[in-house]
Amino acid sequence: MPDRERLVRTVTELIRIDSPTGEEDAIDAHLSARLSDLGAAVQHDAYGNLVATLPGNNGSAGEPPVMLSAHMDTVEPGRGIQPSLDANGDTLRSDGTTILGGDCKAGLAIVLEGITAAMEDGGLGRSVQVVFSRAEEGGLNGARNLDFSLINATNGMVFDGEGPVSRICVGAPAQNVVQCRITGVAAHAGLEPENGVSALLVAANILTRLPLGRIDHETTSNIGVLEGGLKRNIIPEQAFMDGELRSRDQAKLENYTSEFRRAFDQAAAMYPRAQIDLDIRNQYQAYRVLETDPALMDIARAVTAAGLAPALETTGGGSDANVFFEHGIVALPVGIGVRDFHTTRETASINEMYDAAVVCQKFIRPA
Repeated sequence: MPDRERLVRTVTELIRIDSPTGEEDAIDAHLSARLSDLGAAVQHDAYGNLVATLPGNNGSAGEPPVMLSAHMDTVEPGRGIQPSLDANGDTLRSDGTTILGGDCKAGLAIVLEGITAAMEDGGLGRSVQVVFSRAEEGGLNGARNLDFSLINATNGMVFDGEGPVSRICVGAPAQNVVQCRITGVAAHAGLEPENGVSALLVAANILTRLPLGRIDHETTSNIGVLEGGLKRNIIPEQAFMDGELRSRDQAKLENYTSEFRRAFDQAAAMYPRAQIDLDIRNQYQAYRVLETDPALMDIARAVTAAGLAPALETTGGGSDANVFFEHGIVALPVGIGVRDFHTTRETASINEMYDAAVVCQKFIRPA
């Protein structure tokens, strides 16, 4: 069985290794060494993703390995994190000036502990392929650049979900990224404002036309960045907008993408002297699995074997699982005991992390 104290040591050690997106080398080196010590064959692809393979010992030669995945990077503010346990010895949090980094250090620690416990209890049973990706935050870039020729797994678990491990994510949306650069006409705001075209005003006009926020139960949209202007006395010549559309329904995603394009076209007609360069591109595809899917049933078996009740849920967020699905790998996200992702209020429950390590062990070492 997993060792609770070892799990706490592992996760706190990982949290103290700074790994904001793009700066994963230190944690990669640590994880590579840990996996090598466990007997894994460790590889890296050209992007720097870590892929480690461990053979099983239950006579399943020829069967594909199962995947255990998490990501190595964290969001900001995520440097110099000081994790501490509260008085009850369960809730792990930062000092409040940074994130905790439980997303996804808890997932990494769970995988390491699950493998270690399985090996201590007689071996893995099934062959395992560990995939620790880089640059998951902000675009799933590590997974999208993963060298899938290194991957033999066809199903598995992604340890990157909120809440308890019993929460299995069976559906997630596709995402289209929306970016636009607007070029207006600069002019002195006090002497000749009528000769200028404000790029920010054009952007504001566009914003009033867009369907934003919660559109329906499976569709959302947002403009998260609006930048522009140089000084208060200059009509702003440049503006930049960065946003997204998400839906678990592809037809809805296409429909609202068309509505977005119409809004930008309408603004362009209103401001013929402005140049509007719009780029809408797909970042990842949606997925949905049925309750009878063998990969889902395999995860549910492990959850049940750990004494928990599987809870099948859909989400509005994306994960590396979306990219794995595009490559024919049914790897589903499960909870890692973390809450309030991406905030300085982030916490991790050691009890729930321990449960997740038990599930991980039972997944790779079936009874």
